[in-house]
Amino acid sequence: MRDMNWTKRKAEIDQAIADVCIQIIKEPLSYFSEADIQQLLVEGLRKIKPLSKPYPTGVPKGKGARSFYKTPLVHREYGGGRGRRIDIVIFDPNDVGKIDNVNLKFGKDYLKPVYAFELGTEKTSDIADHVDNDLTKLSSCTKKNGTGYLIHFYKDGTKAGMGTPEGKKTKEKIENKFKKVFKAKQAEQIPNVKILAILLRTSKNQKKIIGKCEIFNGQEWIKTNVRSKDKLRSAILKELG
Repeated sequence: MRDMNWTKRKAEIDQAIADVCIQIIKEPLSYFSEADIQQLLVEGLRKIKPLSKPYPTGVPKGKGARSFYKTPLVHREYGGGRGRRIDIVIFDPNDVGKIDNVNLKFGKDYLKPVYAFELGTEKTSDIADHVDNDLTKLSSCTKKNGTGYLIHFYKDGTKAGMGTPEGKKTKEKIENKFKKVFKAKQAEQIPNVKILAILLRTSKNQKKIIGKCEIFNGQEWIKTNVRSKDKLRSAILKELG
């Protein structure tokens, strides 16, 4: 049995998430799609030493072989059953040892990850449905003693100034389509799922943008200084703790 000290690992995982989020907040054009964020986060997670190496499965390298194929603990687009895919998963190495086929399953079943991640860039017309589906996957597919992470970004690319009629219209749209969704979902208090929602304003036609970054703290959206990595990190880690 391998003791991964998951309490320590979670602290390192949270720091990796914060690093990626800060990178995106400071340089919003560092991602175009959800796949870009997946890649950034996987790269960050694999810098954590115990997550950087492969572990032996139960699949032998040949009939009667004493050696077994290995696989990393971190994977993208892993199966969640019923045709579902989980954006990013982290396996427990003890579960990896049970894998008995090349599809990374134990028999016909997918492993339940100890950590699972669902990411969103809100390029969908129905954000509420997207969030519902993500939360269902995280709550049902993650191990009972594990943690699911729902991490969503909304990048407001409209150029209209915030005090203009068009700017006010955009503000109302974001409030109804994005902000209210997360207020409602946080109130449900889903066990073992951490919710991180970040609003970015990138292109306003005005010299000073107030509220360039807002981070949802579970009750309200807090304007956070994008120039301060410490303040950004503190706000992010508070929601992941």
